[in-house]
Amino acid sequence: MGFQEHLEGKRVSSFTISQNGNAIFKKNYSKKNISISILTVIALFLAAIFIYYSYFGAQFTVCNTKSCLQSSVSLINCMNETIDPCEDFYEFACGMFETNYPYYSNTNENSWVTIMSLKIKHRVKKFLNKENEIYEPNAVHKTRKFYQACLNATEDQVSSNYDPLWKVWEKVGLNTEYLNDSVPLEIETILARVKLYFNLNIFFGIYAVDDPRNSSSHLLLTVTQNLESNKYKRRNNMKTNKVDIDDSLPKFNEYFNLLVEKLLNRNQPYLRKLKVEDLTNTTNELVEFEEEFSQVQQNTFSSKNDIPEVVTLGELQNFTDTAGETFKFNWTLYLRELTRDIQPKIYEILSSENADNYELLVINRDFLNDAFNLLSQTPTIIIKMSILTQVLTILDSHFPSGEKFNSEHCFSLTSEFFGMVTGYSMINTLDNSSKAALTEMTDNIKWALRKMVNEVSWMDDETKNATLKKLANTKTFFGYPDNYENIINNLIENLTVTENHIENILSISMFSTASDLKYLTEDRDWENQSWAVTPDEVNAYCYNAMNAFFMPAAILQAPLFNNGVQALNYGATGSTIGHELSHNYDNTGRLYNELGNVAQWWSNRSYEEYTKRASCLISHYNDIEVVSHNKTFAVNGVQTLDENIADISGLKEAYYAYRRYVEVHGQEPRLPGMEHYSHEQLFFLGYANQYCYYDEGDSQFDDFDSHSPNMVRVRGVLSLSPEFAKAWSCPIGSPMNPKKEKCQIW
Repeated sequence: MGFQEHLEGKRVSSFTISQNGNAIFKKNYSKKNISISILTVIALFLAAIFIYYSYFGAQFTVCNTKSCLQSSVSLINCMNETIDPCEDFYEFACGMFETNYPYYSNTNENSWVTIMSLKIKHRVKKFLNKENEIYEPNAVHKTRKFYQACLNATEDQVSSNYDPLWKVWEKVGLNTEYLNDSVPLEIETILARVKLYFNLNIFFGIYAVDDPRNSSSHLLLTVTQNLESNKYKRRNNMKTNKVDIDDSLPKFNEYFNLLVEKLLNRNQPYLRKLKVEDLTNTTNELVEFEEEFSQVQQNTFSSKNDIPEVVTLGELQNFTDTAGETFKFNWTLYLRELTRDIQPKIYEILSSENADNYELLVINRDFLNDAFNLLSQTPTIIIKMSILTQVLTILDSHFPSGEKFNSEHCFSLTSEFFGMVTGYSMINTLDNSSKAALTEMTDNIKWALRKMVNEVSWMDDETKNATLKKLANTKTFFGYPDNYENIINNLIENLTVTENHIENILSISMFSTASDLKYLTEDRDWENQSWAVTPDEVNAYCYNAMNAFFMPAAILQAPLFNNGVQALNYGATGSTIGHELSHNYDNTGRLYNELGNVAQWWSNRSYEEYTKRASCLISHYNDIEVVSHNKTFAVNGVQTLDENIADISGLKEAYYAYRRYVEVHGQEPRLPGMEHYSHEQLFFLGYANQYCYYDEGDSQFDDFDSHSPNMVRVRGVLSLSPEFAKAWSCPIGSPMNPKKEKCQIW
């Protein structure tokens, strides 16, 4: 069916008149009859006009507010209306995005998130460059001081300002004859101190997280893979095949030598004599080791289990001893060294006879098994060089380094370390009307999910009641915290910021490690101490352990919100709210009860039925291939399952929520220049438009991304939506309404 044929609209029937345009009356009609007839015709005509404008005219009222005009321009600039929406709705909604919104030279990509982030970045920069005001929180003044100290950190100041670093090198143990074969590798001590002083995880991550059994009581350590090696690899353009490794070796030698010369103690005799050319063979092996370790991370990422496993320290030790064979890592020694000064209570436990019974969390046993197996096969000198290289690389990104160290770099560092404070720049960006609209939208979306849960046939009453109870207890956080000033002041109250940038970096790194691990012995009060996200980030998050989701102020801006008509707001922001809400019931979130604890709170039958429907979705997405820049990418249905469930459910919730809105408030006006699109069609355009995207480098096909590519989040989701097919009159068998099972959870 052609595009024009299924657009909603009312036709006005045409009529014909005689060739010369005259009306001919029979002579035997009396003047009285003629007058009555004319009056009757006029009355009927006026009645028809009244009926038309009172009924049809209201449907075609056009919104001419500034926000409606801007929304029309945004949509029209993205759309390619030569494409049949039933053939490819992503191309229809976003086909002109690349042309009208070309990528930026420094990123080679563009999206609405990028555009919005640049606007927010400009706002935050102005905020950082302002003079301090007396009424502002002290945390804001500290943050500006850090930013200015960074801007003032120039090469001619390095000699004196690096003194704090040399003291840390001594404590960590990297400025002795570290690379000398005769010096043993005390890996537990070095890795603990690298974490303590630089907040850097090497080979594995160590963090404080909620106890999945009782998230409201205390937190435990978690052991997980970390992606620092991958970041290092990408930063230095080290590829995965042997030819590229050999090609990149000279560049790596130069880079390594530069870092050692700049950041290690230059007055030390051994290192002054050290030349990387003497390490050519081991450098080659190092590059290969980094690639192998990266592959271990990649292999275990797609099969990771998001629910951590509780183990004792003794069990963890036995496991890694077995996996590592010749590589023995003393976990007790490592944790004692890490907690000695910042967590004396934990240090005392680890020093007692009951240390083996101390509980931790392991997220992925497969990763630990493969990682320790690889380490056992790796020469000590390579492990030493890998540790040193990763530390040098992270420090190089934080300390002055020529042209790189400019306002952009300082802004990035400030956002990285003080994100919750820079988010204060978003204060008062949501007025009362926006807050009221968000509250009503969320209420409608929760109503829609209740409706969907009640209507499913595969879930028994016991499980339905438990699910509805969890929904009733879900917490929502929009914009920024109500007690924002207290939160940021408390957050960095004990952090000292000076005029010395290098000193600040070291201070913040140690402060961050201590702040994270303090929750091992303290309860975390999320609502009163901090938010889970920063208000200036264009993103949204679900936090299963809190049974909550967060929508920062930065994402609540046009063109995702404040679009003039609620059809677009519900399609974009509404589907995002529904997405985050649905994460509480995706394949991972459904394991957490209303208190945020992992427990068996569904019946076995409901679990089985859910798994069947999830399997259908996995198959649906596994069958999807995307061609981009003449390359073909396959979607991983297992890795993207949770996000796909949230996409599909969130869209459906937002759709029914919008229909409820219309029932209460009546039909909305149409958009100027887009009057031929119905409100339901605008809803789906708003949903698709948020995913308009272009990337020269195909980063959206990252192996570590749990989301489907943007075009799949449009095509794949909408092709499963009967509501979409109806709104756009897509015939059965068309690409956007295929003849196949429309997999649904709800």
